[in-house]
Amino acid sequence: MKAGGSDAEVAAFWDARPRRRLDWREADDGRCVVLRPKFGEGRAARWLASRVADPFYRIRLDDVGAFVWKACDGETPLAAILDRMRQAFGARVEPAEERLGRFVQSMVRSRMIEL
Repeated sequence: MKAGGSDAEVAAFWDARPRRRLDWREADDGRCVVLRPKFGEGRAARWLASRVADPFYRIRLDDVGAFVWKACDGETPLAAILDRMRQAFGARVEPAEERLGRFVQSMVRSRMIEL
């Protein structure tokens, strides 16, 4: 979460329930590969995609990123994801609020998830 936000904005951010917008696959090691369409969305994009061998960019997430990605189910608030992330990875993810906040904001900007 950006520094300088009001208390209400910060609270709303941690109460948000992120939802994945893109398809993805889970690798054998539990990590995720997010499939981002090369040609965007819409009818013309689907037509172009049908004419190429691989219509996706593949975004490979590390174990922490995959953990967060899987938790972005549209039902789980970010505060709960933060708690679970700390339980799963311990001190390795600290400062967890900053790390999760930046990752989520990056995914929102990239239109990978929505809040």
